[in-house]
Amino acid sequence: MKKKIMTMLMLLAVSCMIMPTNAKAAKKAYIKTSTGSKATVFVGKTLKLNAKTVGKKKKITYKTSKKSVATVNKNGVIKGKKYGTAKITMKASGVKTKKITVYVRKAATGIKLSSAQTINFYKTGNTAQIKATALPGGKQMASKTLTYKSSNPQVAVVNSTGKVTAKKGGYSRIQISTTARSGKICTKDVDVFVYDGFDDVCSETSGSKTTFTFNPNWKSVTIYFTSQTEKQYSYKVDSIKTEFNMLANVKGFADERNGVAVSKDSARKANIINFKIIETGEDYDVLADAQRYQLTFYKALNNKVTFNVEK
Repeated sequence: MKKKIMTMLMLLAVSCMIMPTNAKAAKKAYIKTSTGSKATVFVGKTLKLNAKTVGKKKKITYKTSKKSVATVNKNGVIKGKKYGTAKITMKASGVKTKKITVYVRKAATGIKLSSAQTINFYKTGNTAQIKATALPGGKQMASKTLTYKSSNPQVAVVNSTGKVTAKKGGYSRIQISTTARSGKICTKDVDVFVYDGFDDVCSETSGSKTTFTFNPNWKSVTIYFTSQTEKQYSYKVDSIKTEFNMLANVKGFADERNGVAVSKDSARKANIINFKIIETGEDYDVLADAQRYQLTFYKALNNKVTFNVEK
């Protein structure tokens, strides 16, 4: 009798150990997606749910609550149709049903600037507010947040709301951008000139390209070119405003000063001018920007080009 009781107790213990394991296995059968319970899709764009069953290998079917807002195909790819909200239901045999909420929003199309595109400071410490909005705007956008970045923080800094502060003389470019959450990265630039202490040419280098910015109030700037033979040649730019307008806007011309030939081919679309050392044939293609009073050299200069300013 005791032996039978012991056997029954052992069987009962074993069954108790097995039952939770089976129950735990049953709980594992569910549908998992890469998006969680919510997802944002932009109008005209697609998003794949990457859904799979966990605990049981079963085929998943998909259904949308609003085809006019968002559709979903047999592979779990959602397409945004128009602004709104839809529910996507996923089912699989013997697996718990899963639903996610899909928000269809319009992607950014651009940035509207309602303040000036050029900010002129005549005293360091002064401030100005950039006023910009992401387009198309309104509640139909996933994000209307804009970011601001200064190309030359030593000259001008900008905070997260677009407030610009002049730090020292020179030039800086403030780039305004939409964020990744807006669906598309759009940018717009604001030029900042700080004339208080703007006593020398400002330069920005990116790879082999170097951009020089001039103070339009200077009387002149002399550009010095050092040749391969270490001889120096110069080209003087008189009246910054006048000559920049000429360099940038005249269709074609040719000039020569102190051993340097300057020309512009009327057939070229961009405002590209060419500086050439006549004796050695060394030349530089340069983009002239009359709006920003800039010359951009497209090749590495290696200290072969310098400037002298006459205020």
